[in-house]
Amino acid sequence: MDINLVNILTAVICAVSGYILGSIPNGVWIGKIFFKKDIRDYGSHNSGGTNAGRVLGRPIGFLVIVLDMLKTVGAVYAAWAILTFTGLHQYYLFEDGGFLFKDLTPLYYWMVALFAAIGHCWPIFLGFRGGKAVACLMGLTVGTHWISFISGFAYLGILKFKKMVSLASILGGAIQTLVAWVLFIINACTGWSTGLFSWAFAAGDSALIYSFWGAIVLTFIYVLMVVRHKSNIERIKQGTESKIGWMK
Repeated sequence: MDINLVNILTAVICAVSGYILGSIPNGVWIGKIFFKKDIRDYGSHNSGGTNAGRVLGRPIGFLVIVLDMLKTVGAVYAAWAILTFTGLHQYYLFEDGGFLFKDLTPLYYWMVALFAAIGHCWPIFLGFRGGKAVACLMGLTVGTHWISFISGFAYLGILKFKKMVSLASILGGAIQTLVAWVLFIINACTGWSTGLFSWAFAAGDSALIYSFWGAIVLTFIYVLMVVRHKSNIERIKQGTESKIGWMK
């Protein structure tokens, strides 16, 4: 099969499958099926986990956040396994590809992540009105490297002291994105495998989890998340952003 055709088809399949998985509106479907409520009719009218917790209770909100995290990072791991451990891998190697395009495998499974985040924000199942990509970013960072899981406690710290989910998400996401770039730069400049920081502890090709493409995609998703929080940022500036009362 023609190598260029395989790469084009792979890119299309990754983009479409990632978008469809990301479009799954866990909060809305759980609310409608089990509680006979559309969470978009209450609270902030958002379809994400924070509003699900506000409308359906904190346990359900936590469940929705976890499911939204899993639909993103699970898609990445599935694409990573399929593209890496099958014969397809030979079609993504280019001797003259240079630094970025020598091996396109990381590009494709991070493409799945990117379109999953886009699907989460503009889901086809909800008339293209979805969440704010917080769970997508959390899933991709916490779900790939244990060092990101540890740094994720910064989110809880900010939430504890400031009581604002939006502010904690924005600042916590910045830290997580920075971690991605630090791991990539360490690997690129020293050649030292940062796969040790992955949950696989450097097994197989786990060092590829945070490649250049991974850092780029996480940065894009973070910017997308900040843009989706535009109204929250305005309320933070004005001192009118809502605060949680359940974390002491």
